[in-house]
Amino acid sequence: MSLIHISENDPLVSTVLCQRLSAHGHTIVMTPDGDSCLRALQWTRPDLVIADARLADMTSMEWLDALNTRGFGQLPKIMLFQPGAIRDRVRIARTGLAACLSKPVNLENLLRQVFLSLDTRHAAAA
Repeated sequence: MSLIHISENDPLVSTVLCQRLSAHGHTIVMTPDGDSCLRALQWTRPDLVIADARLADMTSMEWLDALNTRGFGQLPKIMLFQPGAIRDRVRIARTGLAACLSKPVNLENLLRQVFLSLDTRHAAAA
């Protein structure tokens, strides 16, 4: 299947996402913050990144800017938002995310968005 990178500072959320996506045949790389995510992306080259909008060490906009600067602008990204973060969500959604999902994460919706994001990426590469 695909290599998916999860950057989430909540260990419980990370574990649940990893278990669910692994059960669907995906290989998962997990990091707890934005900096370690950016470092890992240099050697993992994932097909998709799922990230918390509130990373411990940088804002979501700083993280997205760093991805673009390092050549990962076209990488599909799904961002997870806390309930009520409407203003941030609208501003960040305009950056070209594959999806913006609210926490607590509806796992079926997440799986659907992962499938759509990967399907679009693989179709573009063909």
